[in-house]
Amino acid sequence: MFKKCVTFALGACLAGHADTVGLWRFDEVDAALDSPVASSINTNSPGTFDALVAGGNPLYSDDVPAAEIFDPVSGTTYTNQFSLNASAGSSQLSIEDAVDFNSSFTVEFFVKYVGEPGSYEAILQRVQTSDLSWKVDFDHGANSVFGRSRARWDTPGGVVDGVADALVDENVNFVVGPTGSAAAPKVYVDTGAKDAEGLDVGPQNTGNPSDYVYDTASGNPNDADVALQGDGTNDIDEWHHVAMSFDQNTGEIKFYFDYLLSQTRTLADTEGDGYTHPAAPIFFGKLTGSEYGLLMDELRYSNAILTPGDFLREPIVGAGNTVAHWRLEEEGAVDGGDVIVAENSAGPTNSALPNQGIPRYSSDVPSPAIFDPISNTTLSNQFSLDVTEANSRLRVANDPSLNTSFTLEFFMKVIGEPGGYHSFLRRNQARDLRWQIDFDHGNTGAFGRLRSRWDTPGGESNNENEVGVDENINFVVGPTGGSNLPGDLRIWVDTDLGDGLVSSYDDPSDWANDGNGINDNEAWHHAALTFDEDTGEVGFYYNYELMQIRTLSDSEADGYTHPDAPFDFGKLTNAGYGLLLDEVRFSGEVLLPFQFLQVVTPPTVELEITSLVYDAAAPQATVIWSTVPGRKYSLDYSTDLETWFELLEEEEATEETYTFVDTELEGRSEKIFYRVREIE
Repeated sequence: MFKKCVTFALGACLAGHADTVGLWRFDEVDAALDSPVASSINTNSPGTFDALVAGGNPLYSDDVPAAEIFDPVSGTTYTNQFSLNASAGSSQLSIEDAVDFNSSFTVEFFVKYVGEPGSYEAILQRVQTSDLSWKVDFDHGANSVFGRSRARWDTPGGVVDGVADALVDENVNFVVGPTGSAAAPKVYVDTGAKDAEGLDVGPQNTGNPSDYVYDTASGNPNDADVALQGDGTNDIDEWHHVAMSFDQNTGEIKFYFDYLLSQTRTLADTEGDGYTHPAAPIFFGKLTGSEYGLLMDELRYSNAILTPGDFLREPIVGAGNTVAHWRLEEEGAVDGGDVIVAENSAGPTNSALPNQGIPRYSSDVPSPAIFDPISNTTLSNQFSLDVTEANSRLRVANDPSLNTSFTLEFFMKVIGEPGGYHSFLRRNQARDLRWQIDFDHGNTGAFGRLRSRWDTPGGESNNENEVGVDENINFVVGPTGGSNLPGDLRIWVDTDLGDGLVSSYDDPSDWANDGNGINDNEAWHHAALTFDEDTGEVGFYYNYELMQIRTLSDSEADGYTHPDAPFDFGKLTNAGYGLLLDEVRFSGEVLLPFQFLQVVTPPTVELEITSLVYDAAAPQATVIWSTVPGRKYSLDYSTDLETWFELLEEEEATEETYTFVDTELEGRSEKIFYRVREIE
């Protein structure tokens, strides 16, 4: 059927990602090592929001996070020669206050600490008053959180009075950043125990924060404050990527460190008046008079919420090592048709064949186009795998190419309710030698989450899970939080009220008894499982955010034995409920979120014919219209706007425009009208 039918108008280019308000790269044409930074040009729009020197002595440095920087938003790779050296006291730049910054936003940058900052020193901030501000600063707590990067927010309770009043203001010292205390990722580590006189009495510069001595009961003042230990120089002399996003509609703040989600928190809004942005410039660099080594680079401010796949990063060349990518886009595929084979688009081997049930094609897809950051290509996406029929699955034969470190990623949509611990993707040799991705069916709490389960033997596999013998029995990694796990981190929510809120579950014994068996939040989700066979580390990602990382135990130090078994995906149980999978990819290495497959946002602007050129000499007419790759279009003509004749029938677009030359004008009326139809 028609999706759209527009005379003289059709389609639109793919909508771009969020707008970049500012990108300050420190690569001005007159930049030179150790020369002063006069201003940092906004390379996104030179002359608008250029960053001006606001103090100190900012210099150019040739110490950079990478020689090239890739921007996934614009699809551009930049040469990167210089960074900002803000080591001298108060060396900072400012960006003028503007309404362009008063929206949901994401701010990101690279930072390198060489020396030790003072207490809670900010390196990026927008501060109007003490009770209306946000900043990215350095956690200087005396205990084991010392050395992490974090964000601090302060918002007033009602009218701004310039004072952050506890119990009066809504958010006083509201902090979001890497969690885990001693285990939290750090931007600065400086170990080395000292005696009461400050002399070294322990190993220096281990780079391991667990080597800090922290003992509040000790009479040695250095033991009570880890900032007093070490030699004042960062043990981990590395660049880090830091990002923070803010949703002004929900008040949700997300903090990312080295591309991994560190924490999500939501500002309080007891008065329901929303968020007021500080009426203030943005400052960055050395925002105090302290003297210590500090470098920053590639600062970007976007006016929307980005995810790690959008963040600036070093280009990856030849990465991905795609073993197999099952796309469900075979020639001859039709909605509702049987899947005879799911071809591996990455090569001639490892095709997936039906194993049981009746796997079918579905035109319900996560997006009509999928972007692959590994190959930097956009792929047309028309069909997904419908495994609603009981036992409907595809199988990939056992193959040594699967016996590696890997990343398994896919899109998934659950419509009906799975039974207890139903699995959707697995490699299963025996009960004590397997891994799978399944549905958590605990009676309450974690019910409805997607997770991965692993089982490994103690020694030889004997097909028995033996407590105290086998090393990993029901080793689970996935979203954490039990009953506090929000609905948006669950693949399934089904309450009597049908509101999609976990708080609406009311059966105290088994939440599976609630609802009507239909997902309240029926939507496509992306999930990924990573495994490093050298370290035994297993990671689970949901909607591009890291949920949990755990390490398999290996008491015998004999490494990991991959299951000697095929790889199955689909409906792996005898149950009939709505279930769709799409874009299943197996990579032979551990990928990061920005390398995962991504949906391409469909256009929101009106469709239109962009060009119509008549050549009387031929005679012929050239019609050009904007398209969305992966969608199908038909072209008709008419001489009276009542009767239409088809020229082009359901042709699939592969680029952002389509050109058709009508060479059959001879003998037609002097007036010709064209229309284009987008086919659903």
